[in-house]
Amino acid sequence: MNREPDSSGNSGEQKPGISIASILGLSVFLGLITGAGAGVSLILPVTLISALILYFNRDKIAAADVKKSAQSHAKPAKSHYAWPEPGEFACTVSAAPYQQAIEQLMQENSVHFETATAPQSYDFKVELIPDASNPFDTDVVRVEIHNHTIGHFSRQQAHSFRDRLKEKELEDQITTCRAILTRNNETDGKKLGYGVRLDIDI
Repeated sequence: MNREPDSSGNSGEQKPGISIASILGLSVFLGLITGAGAGVSLILPVTLISALILYFNRDKIAAADVKKSAQSHAKPAKSHYAWPEPGEFACTVSAAPYQQAIEQLMQENSVHFETATAPQSYDFKVELIPDASNPFDTDVVRVEIHNHTIGHFSRQQAHSFRDRLKEKELEDQITTCRAILTRNNETDGKKLGYGVRLDIDI
């Protein structure tokens, strides 16, 4: 027999819950434990009370178990090595091919150069990702913010950076540093452009 959908639109799907047999078994166990310590006369009352409490809270108990199980199987967030912060933002990377990605990033984070009062307004943590998938240059290092590629190291920068990774035994690993977005004002007929400066010494 087909079940009619309930008011929430679910077609009779059962909610998580513990079985009646489990409730009875646990209740009897609690009753016997109590009786052994405080007297046989308390076995039945404790068993009944435990059964009632477990019965009326069975959905909450089962939901908590499901949540706990999901959390135990969740992969912990991977932490990456963070480079020291000299506070100079002296490393400029190639950002010309990624202007659209930078504009999208600015929109998502409500960055407005017209109203901002300090460079720190555009301060981000970036990921520096060694990428060996490029057949023309296996030393490429991408610069990403929130899964947006916003720049890459020059060939010389990439070689120096990879040497530093080897020194710290971090070869081919993702590391992080701070970065700021800059804006190049339109001059001499050139289009408005955005740049990326990293707070790292390479």
